[in-house]
Amino acid sequence: MPFPRRLLTEDEEVVVELRPHWAFLGRPLVVAVAVVALAIAVAVNFSNAPVGVLYVLLALVTGSALWLAGRLVRWFASSFVVTNTRIIQRTGVFSRRGLELRLERVNQLSYHQSIPGRILRTGELQVEMGGDTGLLVFDHVPRPAAVQSVITEQIDALRHRSVVPISKGPAQAAWERAVTAGPTKRHERGQGPGITGDTPPSGTPRVARSQYGEDTVAERLVQLDELRRRGIVTDAEFASKKAELLDRL
Repeated sequence: MPFPRRLLTEDEEVVVELRPHWAFLGRPLVVAVAVVALAIAVAVNFSNAPVGVLYVLLALVTGSALWLAGRLVRWFASSFVVTNTRIIQRTGVFSRRGLELRLERVNQLSYHQSIPGRILRTGELQVEMGGDTGLLVFDHVPRPAAVQSVITEQIDALRHRSVVPISKGPAQAAWERAVTAGPTKRHERGQGPGITGDTPPSGTPRVARSQYGEDTVAERLVQLDELRRRGIVTDAEFASKKAELLDRL
């Protein structure tokens, strides 16, 4: 089911909305196909098989079909959403479970793909958060390199305090561009950029610099506020530095 737009905050927009890769069906699908093939083979080659054997095959077919149906319902009820401010995961059929990560708290992004995962274009997306949250792993993410690239772009746009909201067209274009272009050289090893010191991708709005090429007072205050929210600078240090910067005005 699609992510309810009523749950979005003001000026928030969905950039990417995905379901788990079809490999999520994995074992139930393989077992169901194998059991059906076995039942057909027995019915064709052993037409006089005992009734007990037929009942066993029927039970196996029914059990595997129910297993696959349950996994398919879970697939429909799961979603992975990236907005211009959050990463959201929703799972569950009868009871719902939601996970929300603020982009400004993301410290590191990486992904991992096994050889079968590279062939099927699926893998794990690993998100390292600040504070006590630690490392979070999202399984069965389609095109994890492209998803990583889109999240990085949204983090850069958020950090540079873009005053122009990302409209529906450019947001969708960001995902399509990431899927088409594939991972950059920096992403090929599965490592995403950290939160500090990275050059934003082309097209990302930048904060205006002063005529001398240095950060303005307003920019310094924004940077200090970011450090305070991440716990690197205490409230007292923030207040002291803020007063010092305001004295320059």
